[in-house]
Amino acid sequence: MATTIIVTGRHRPHEVMLLVLSALAGIAFVAGAKPPSTVEQLVDVWVLWTWYLLLLASGVIGLIGIALPDTYRSLVLELAAMVGQTAAPAVYAVALLSTGSGAVGFAVAFCASWASASAWRGWQVWTSMRALRQAGDTE
Repeated sequence: MATTIIVTGRHRPHEVMLLVLSALAGIAFVAGAKPPSTVEQLVDVWVLWTWYLLLLASGVIGLIGIALPDTYRSLVLELAAMVGQTAAPAVYAVALLSTGSGAVGFAVAFCASWASASAWRGWQVWTSMRALRQAGDTE
């Protein structure tokens, strides 16, 4: 019986999708797109701008990391992107919770899940980087 090996690559499809969506949303909002009026009414302007800039920066950094051929440098950028992808939804969830509105439940749960998934991926990237450093394969 023949064995087939399928190489999927370092990047998970959902991660790439979230990085692309983050970069596009960040670009759109920084360029002047209006957020949904209900969201805009719930949180302060500084929260919106923190959210937009974290989305933009982490999305772009992550996509640049995907394009790099050097594995270690790619992982460094991916880790930086995962820090932003953890912080952006966490900041937003906390801001929504601070409004005291009962209508934010789904958005908070979604943001918390997104932040948790990004933190988990960041931990995976960190362990891969550590393994590469220990093997002396960082150049």
